[in-house]
Amino acid sequence: MSNLKKKLNAIIGDLDKNIKNKEDLDYIKSQIYNISLLFLDEMDKLAEMNLNRINVMAEREKELGHKLSKLERMINNIEKEVFVSPECDFEIICPYCNAEFVEDLSDGTENEVKCPECGNTIEIDWHEEDGCEHGCGGECGGNCEHHCSHEHDDYDEEFDYEEDENEDEEDDM
Repeated sequence: MSNLKKKLNAIIGDLDKNIKNKEDLDYIKSQIYNISLLFLDEMDKLAEMNLNRINVMAEREKELGHKLSKLERMINNIEKEVFVSPECDFEIICPYCNAEFVEDLSDGTENEVKCPECGNTIEIDWHEEDGCEHGCGGECGGNCEHHCSHEHDDYDEEFDYEEDENEDEEDDM
């Protein structure tokens, strides 16, 4: 702002040198000061508006910070509920002595357990579903990448029947 004041004083000094009529010089100086005051007032208004906007943004940021902290706490609680493995008790029937017992397998990394009755080791296959040792769930019909051979009698009979029907329709044409 001191640079602006220097320039304004230089303009007034130049006017003092070049305008000889005192009344005209005073009038021009007063008008320059009025214009300067108008610009300064507008600059003050803009600065105040910007300061208000900054204050509003700071207040919003503070509110958002509180909301973010609350969301983080909620997410942490959800993570604790979802990802921290609760007790995962499995009822196991020993294939050797048919003893039934419960085992905590919450970490899911155990591949074998010992039967408390006979002491034999029982292997746990986490991926076995419906008789397919490769995890296809028995729904592959022998067409999975492991070329499992599953018996799907009902499915095969239905499929063969539909195929026979289609052959009869083709013969009719």
